[in-house]
Amino acid sequence: MAKSSLTRVTDEAAPPRPRKPDTATEQVIDRLRRTRSANEITSVIGLKPIRGRSGPKIAY
Repeated sequence: MAKSSLTRVTDEAAPPRPRKPDTATEQVIDRLRRTRSANEITSVIGLKPIRGRSGPKIAY
C-alpha cells in the first residue's frame, strides 16, 4: 500500500503558561542588569574575579 500524500490533522498544543520567577531570582536578574564589566558579573554569580597579565579580562 502506498502512503497517503495528505497531511495528518493534529490537535493544537495548549499554549505554555507564563511562569513568574521567585523573588531571589528576580533580585539576581536585577543585579546582573546593572553590571557593567565581566568582573562585576562574576561577583554577582559568586565566581572569582578574572585576572590576566594585561589586567581584568572581558569574558570568562
